[in-house]
Amino acid sequence: MNHMVTDAGSPGTRRSTARKIELHTDWRALEKTWRALEADGRCTVFQTYDWVAPWYENTNRHGVAKPLIATVADEGGVVWILPLCRHRWKGLNFISLADLGVSDYGGLLMARNDRIGDHEVRDVLTDILRALPRCDMVHFQKLQLRIDDRPNPLLQVGHVVAMREKCYGIEVNRPWADLSKDIMQSRLRSTIRQQKKKIAVHGPLSLEHVRDPRAMKAAMDILWEMRRGRFRRIGRADTPEVWRSFYYDVATNPERQLDLCVTICRAGDTPIAACFGPTRGRTYHVVLPTFAADEWETYRPGMLMFDAMLEEFGPRTGFTGYFDFTIGDEPYKQRFGAVGSPLMETMTPRSLKGRLAFVYWRAKASRRHRPVRQKAEND
Repeated sequence: MNHMVTDAGSPGTRRSTARKIELHTDWRALEKTWRALEADGRCTVFQTYDWVAPWYENTNRHGVAKPLIATVADEGGVVWILPLCRHRWKGLNFISLADLGVSDYGGLLMARNDRIGDHEVRDVLTDILRALPRCDMVHFQKLQLRIDDRPNPLLQVGHVVAMREKCYGIEVNRPWADLSKDIMQSRLRSTIRQQKKKIAVHGPLSLEHVRDPRAMKAAMDILWEMRRGRFRRIGRADTPEVWRSFYYDVATNPERQLDLCVTICRAGDTPIAACFGPTRGRTYHVVLPTFAADEWETYRPGMLMFDAMLEEFGPRTGFTGYFDFTIGDEPYKQRFGAVGSPLMETMTPRSLKGRLAFVYWRAKASRRHRPVRQKAEND
């Protein structure tokens, strides 16, 4: 399905660039273009091909969502890739970002020089919306204010509000032993020191970072069994098969270019905590953190793991890295000294049912947050 858009430039100028907007359902056909664009482009780790391709594969196979990708191209080639999907929720047909709960940040992939000026972004997004198939609602969420060094274009789609949850992270710009004194809650620092001493009776505390796709199956099995035990302990349902399969596929892909590791924290030989962590640029992302239940819980194994990871992270990144705890308002993040940043969402109704749902959503959101409109000069 193709939709041709001609950009006439700003008022008073001559027509300069013809842009073509296309919709795709086969993500595999875009792999070469996608990888070339992300190599030097702007995106979050959750819009890289190695993340989105298995997302489409698993959601499509399990009947959870149908793939839909919008591309924007000019005479120089594709400059934007917007990974979307079609799915039903609460009786409505939605078009949303490729997420459904597992992609921590929403966004698009942009060429470093996409030749789309700030004054043109809204018009390009309007043309993308016009090209989309019929649905009740277009819903974009988990939008950071910026993607790399550029304001997130999706914030110009429509009515934008802050989400209930924020994202959190730490700029690790000096040794953690020094930095933690200034930013970590003193009580947590004391607790970690005490628990390190107590857990030493089981053996030395160590971290293993598994990166080789061939070794990922065993590492993921450890993480998932730990997670399953934790969920049983708190009475929470196990993760659906579609998402377990997705994470395994991301990790074990032998052709994966994504920088990814599964970190396992051990006391002696016993795994006590684990974390799934993709990296893009200087940013490490905490995904699927978990820890051993039952007798290990009193040692605060998750806190011990993060403390040890932050000790290693600074030297490994030359003290220029960002340790991203990602989305979620769990208290431990602020106790570690992580700084919160807002995440935004936007809905665009496309039918009568969608408009009714939009009125309800706006009323609910207004009780939670004052609507926010972001401008590039204020970011």
